[in-house]
Amino acid sequence: TAFLGQCWRERVMASTLRCRGPEGRQRARSQIIVMGMSRSGSSLTTSIIAAMLRNGSRSDETAWRGLGRALPSDSANPGGYYEREDVVRLNYATISSVTGAGWTSFRPDHLLRPAALNASWRAPSGRAKFEASARAILGDMDHHAPWVLKDVRFARTLPVWRPLLRRPLCVIPYRHPGEVASSSRLRSVRLWEEYVMSALTAAREARD
Repeated sequence: TAFLGQCWRERVMASTLRCRGPEGRQRARSQIIVMGMSRSGSSLTTSIIAAMLRNGSRSDETAWRGLGRALPSDSANPGGYYEREDVVRLNYATISSVTGAGWTSFRPDHLLRPAALNASWRAPSGRAKFEASARAILGDMDHHAPWVLKDVRFARTLPVWRPLLRRPLCVIPYRHPGEVASSSRLRSVRLWEEYVMSALTAAREARD
């Protein structure tokens, strides 16, 4: 198991975290976004990525939260969420401000094309406030690059973060929808489908 883990680590670090630019030269991809549906193993995935990004004596925690405060663990996830509290708070607020609804309610145009969120701000001041908060978070994380940020709601909000990112690598953990529904208080396979569809679309659009 240790050997396979080391092989996987070397393969990811050598190939996944590097890409070729238009001119054929390799460029490091130092920004990783973990998103998808809750209860799909995103916390475990992020913890593994953070350990892979560890550099010398650097703490694993700086790889996923920088100097930001960690979202506290609870009975639903006693091992910790591996999320920055300010990222989660900002994503919740953005979804609410733009859609007027909670994180479990999708508008049809946002489900089929997450980038539509960019054109849905109710007031210009909302976008400006978001960008100021997001830039502060990303500025801190870039001091600890390469880094990983995780919040399942990036599946919905990544399009508004995208202009502030540099070709992020998107990771979408997969777990059988029946297992997700049975372990979630929401008990919804439909919501799993909506979040996975939105995450896949947002990740594809982020490559453009």
